[in-house]
Amino acid sequence: MKSKTALKIVEWTSLPLLLFVVLYFVSGYALTSETARQASIIMNFSRAQLIHLGRATRLGLLALFLLHSYAGTELLAGKLKARGRTLLGAAVDYTATAFLLYVLWIVLNAELRG
Repeated sequence: MKSKTALKIVEWTSLPLLLFVVLYFVSGYALTSETARQASIIMNFSRAQLIHLGRATRLGLLALFLLHSYAGTELLAGKLKARGRTLLGAAVDYTATAFLLYVLWIVLNAELRG
């Protein structure tokens, strides 16, 4: 992946990923705490349940996480390789790719079999 493309992906997925994570945290706390539900203006139990347990939310968060992480890793590996640390850059690249594929495999198995 080219550095410009990776940077664009990181930039474009940053804000949506942040919003998804905040929404996921708030809905999770709203499911487990009456105080959190009262503190949140828009979150009631049924809305929190729909957001936190919904398949679309989980898969959207996963897609943003994978895109953002892969592109960010490509940027890091590219910088390492440009500085002459080719072996370290390749190790970071392959390790992160293997980890992200493992996460994808776990989630897809859970979603398709669950």
